This record gives sequence, structure tokens and C-alpha cells, in this order.
Amino acid sequence: MTKMNKIDFKDLLRNEIEKKLKGHQQYFSREDLRNLVPDVRLGTLNKYLVDFGKEGILYGAGRGWYSFVKQSFKLDRVPVKRIIAAMEKKYPLLSFSVWSTEQLKSFAHHMLARFVTFVYVDRDAMGGVYDFLKDSGYDVWLNPRGNDARKFSIGGKTVVIRPTITRERSSGHVADIEKVLVDLLVEASDLKLMDEDEHSRILGNVIAAGRVDVGALLNYAKRRKLKTEGLIERIKFI
Repeated sequence: MTKMNKIDFKDLLRNEIEKKLKGHQQYFSREDLRNLVPDVRLGTLNKYLVDFGKEGILYGAGRGWYSFVKQSFKLDRVPVKRIIAAMEKKYPLLSFSVWSTEQLKSFAHHMLARFVTFVYVDRDAMGGVYDFLKDSGYDVWLNPRGNDARKFSIGGKTVVIRPTITRERSSGHVADIEKVLVDLLVEASDLKLMDEDEHSRILGNVIAAGRVDVGALLNYAKRRKLKTEGLIERIKFI
């Protein structure tokens, strides 16, 4: 392949991205990009993508994923600060992560009237954390499943304790947005928090507001035994 051909293919890819992706979807995979210029070798394509990142044409969105969204998503930490501070004081060496539906209230179509906080902790510590939060004035549910899940209701200061998921993503005990979006999909079904359409609206509003790590989100969804095909479609064409 001559230098002129390399330049032509790079310009072709740039034009195809502008014409077929921009304005149509916010996120796309390396495979989507490869399909735009199928004659380009993968190594050459990767070099083009590095250049495009430097030029601000697209941005990395996790392993094998890209986006037109420039700014990374920033999740509001305020709604979970108090419970995290209390748990850090009581259990300074405990590994745990926390998120709350209150962190997503501005992204929901229907106003969330009441909120629920989820605490993920090792199974061996769940009972002790339950007692501590109960004594601290929280309305606590210990890993509700089956009949307990059907009885679940959200009151004031409602907390659900769940066992930690392997390699879940968090920062300073605050769950990362990729974990939150996947967990919300699971809990929306298990605890009847919302219907699938509402979750899709929240997902769409979040990933448009800031860039998320799609690769990490999909990997975590697989660990939670979710089918990722539907998630991929929603992320691409939200």
C-alpha cells in the first residue's frame, strides 16, 4: 500500500465517520468503524483511530469502543456521602460500594418521589452491616429475593444490602456509573423499581450527558449474567 493510498483510506474513514455515524449515534465499536473501510488492516485502522483521538474527531469509550461525547460522565456523589462516611467510620477496613437512585433523578423521565440506596458488601459482612444500618435509623432490606422482593417497598432512608459482585467498579466506595447502570437494570426487574422503558431513558440521558466506558459496562453486564445484545443496541441507537 503506497503512502498516497494510506492517506486516501484515512480521509475515506474520516468522511465515512462524518457521513454515516455522526448525528446518528453517540457510541460505536471498532468493528463498526472497520466495516466502513473493510480493506484497511486492523493495525492501520488502530493508528488512524489514535490520530482521530488526538484531533478530537472521536474519543475512547472503553476497550473496543468510541464515542463523539467529549466529556467523561461525572456521577453526583452527594446522595451517598453520609452513608459512606458512617460505614467508613464503623468499618474502616471493609471493602464495599454504594449507589443510590437519587444520583440518577435528573436523568429520569418520571420524577422519582422516593429513593433507595444499594450497599454491596462481602457476604460474611452483610449481617453486621444490616444491624449497624438498622440501628442507625435506616429502613434496611437484607438481600431481598423471592417473597421478600415481592414485598419490597421504598420508604424513608431505604437501603438494600447485596453481596459484592466480582470485580465491580467503584471509586472511594462510590459505585462507578457503569456499575450503576447495569445494577439498575437488574434491580428494576427484581424489585420492580421501574419498567424497562424508563431504564432505557435513564441510560440514554446518562450516556449523552457524559462519556461512559462501554467496554467496562458490557463486561460487568456479562458478570451479572445479562444478555448484552439489547444493551449494545440501546447504547448505539439511544
